[in-house]
Amino acid sequence: MELVDPEQIRLRPGQGKQGILAQGSEDRGRVGFFIRSAAPGITLSREVGIEQRAGLIQFNNVLLVVTMFRLESGDGELFDIWWNYYSPNGSEDFRRMSQEKELLLHLYDQQGKGVTLEWENSFRKFFDSLPGLIQKTSPWSDIEFDRAVRGFCAQAYPKENLWELIHLQPEPEAVIEKTGTADDYSGNIPDELRAFYVYNPAQGHCINVIPSMLEEKAATGDPEQIVYPAPVKTVLRGGVRWVKGYPVAPIPFIPGHGLAVPPEDQEF
Repeated sequence: MELVDPEQIRLRPGQGKQGILAQGSEDRGRVGFFIRSAAPGITLSREVGIEQRAGLIQFNNVLLVVTMFRLESGDGELFDIWWNYYSPNGSEDFRRMSQEKELLLHLYDQQGKGVTLEWENSFRKFFDSLPGLIQKTSPWSDIEFDRAVRGFCAQAYPKENLWELIHLQPEPEAVIEKTGTADDYSGNIPDELRAFYVYNPAQGHCINVIPSMLEEKAATGDPEQIVYPAPVKTVLRGGVRWVKGYPVAPIPFIPGHGLAVPPEDQEF
């Protein structure tokens, strides 16, 4: 992350970015987020409520990390900021995010006026869990990362869909005890997936799958320990491939929270 002067930054309405915000010549700086609202007449205040979420998403061979913010005022305006571990300072950026106890957010209105907010860094555990996973992948270039972000956003946007996709829920047990059979599902489940059907009280009709980002771990270890329930609709839409007789699905996986699936895919 670069050192950012909040008085000099140039953002389009609705745009956000990350950087280092120093509040004095001797200040080593803290991680800062900079977002410019596109909402007309937004009131700048240090009391502005902000919700935050984060997710890890695999797109092709690139692992995309996204942090999102939603303003609680107005129409709940959303901002997404993407992180590239293999950028020149990426590993240091992730380390700082895992250790900073507090973060700064500089919010601008349409006219470019701004106010700095401060809050507890709820992303620490999430960013601390990422290097061990990402370092198992082959490095990608900045161009490949940018293409992956654009490609994924073309599928996941509007931002409201992305916000719901990375909704953080408690991670389920790796294996859910069956309380029914595939015959209980009103739709059609392919024969090869019927043995993996489960009914999860929190998610409804599901298929136990391995998230694609854990495919290598499944190939070298015990796949049964890393299966997670995903709604039948989500699995059938994305398709599966197979590792050691277990279905692998291209569904985003958030370490410490489980699979990120669209809420509208749930069927009870």
